[in-house]
Amino acid sequence: MVPLVHISHQLGGYDGVSVEAAQWMGAFRRMGLRVTPVAGRLLGACADGLLLPSLWRPEGADGQLSPPPPLTRAEIAAVIDAAWGPGGTVVLDNIATMPTAPEAIVHLVGALQEARMRLLVRHHDPSWEEASRPADPRFPLDPPGAVHVAISAHLARELEQRRGIRATVMHNSLPLEALTGGDRLGTRQQMGLTSDDLVLLHPVTPYPRKNVLAAARFADALAARWPGRVVYWLTGGTHDPLAGSGRYRFLVGRCGAQADLYGAADAVLLPSTWEGWGNPVAEAAALGLPVVTGYWPALEEMRALGVRDIPVAAPDAVERLLGELERGPSHRVAALREALDGSRLAGTLSELLDLA
Repeated sequence: MVPLVHISHQLGGYDGVSVEAAQWMGAFRRMGLRVTPVAGRLLGACADGLLLPSLWRPEGADGQLSPPPPLTRAEIAAVIDAAWGPGGTVVLDNIATMPTAPEAIVHLVGALQEARMRLLVRHHDPSWEEASRPADPRFPLDPPGAVHVAISAHLARELEQRRGIRATVMHNSLPLEALTGGDRLGTRQQMGLTSDDLVLLHPVTPYPRKNVLAAARFADALAARWPGRVVYWLTGGTHDPLAGSGRYRFLVGRCGAQADLYGAADAVLLPSTWEGWGNPVAEAAALGLPVVTGYWPALEEMRALGVRDIPVAAPDAVERLLGELERGPSHRVAALREALDGSRLAGTLSELLDLA
């Protein structure tokens, strides 16, 4: 089998990069490739991959990063060995974009170049998009001969203007089979919710850019208008942003599959100050759920594809959500599902491998 190594900071988690990486790796396997996940942190289905602690620099709730251990020669050799063989390819998934462990990443990519590996580089989050992230003038990396992919047209333009990198635009795809058919009643029962609760799902880890305070304030404002109980469900983290003073019930944690989370929700919140793409927005819209957003450039691309969101900063945001809830699930989802259909992913990736 043709070997392929898929490298990122973290794989198997619920973050956007991990979710999209899982789709790519699934498509590669359906194409008959032998896929090895490599990351500084491996979770879930990727737990049996190749662990390189030097690539993981965890971000705390305050946005601060802890230093990783140094990259070893044995780690480099293990990656090259996993990718070795005719047609062997290495996917650098955001790891050549965001310099969270810059020295380890530069050394690893240099070694892959010396070994003459085919490189496919996907870009999600460059450091220039968020002031709190560490900057390094070497990043995003542009290895000679690599094929680059950007998850938005905005990012592709930025890559070319800032680094001279020409990238193919590939929006994050929708794994519809993993999003639909959730157990609404069972999930609500398991989480201690009733069928009458109004559930606002905020499916994020509360890093600063996720703007959980804005989400909590919106939930509080909605609770002032809603006749029943409003539940603000933050899947990651542990602390209520309003410290118990909100008029909503605060709920944390995950339950069941991704489809169950959306199945239990009445609306989705993502008032982030920055997202490379913003998977929950597209996912919620494709399921007909109302979605309340912050603002980042890629939102305009999602709107062009059919997303109808409610900006959290809009003066009438609460009224607009109440109107959406009264009308029921949106049926304007066909165009969005067609545009981001994940079933075509394998064909597109096959073309990229031919380029590499």
